[in-house]
Amino acid sequence: MRENDRPGYPRTARVVAVDRGDPSLNMHRFEVRTDDIEPNTLLSEHPTEQEALDAKHRYEDPALED
Repeated sequence: MRENDRPGYPRTARVVAVDRGDPSLNMHRFEVRTDDIEPNTLLSEHPTEQEALDAKHRYEDPALED
């Protein structure tokens, strides 16, 4: 791994829909996961799919690296 412990590019991530709590309540969360660090690493969790997709894009885009 690189000196700053971030994986190099290209990075890939996926959005996974997860049901939380009582199934009858339909509580959905969206996780952003990657295999770049370790298999099935959780990067972030979001209340909406759009927020998760935005986070996925930020993770994968080398132009956004700080």
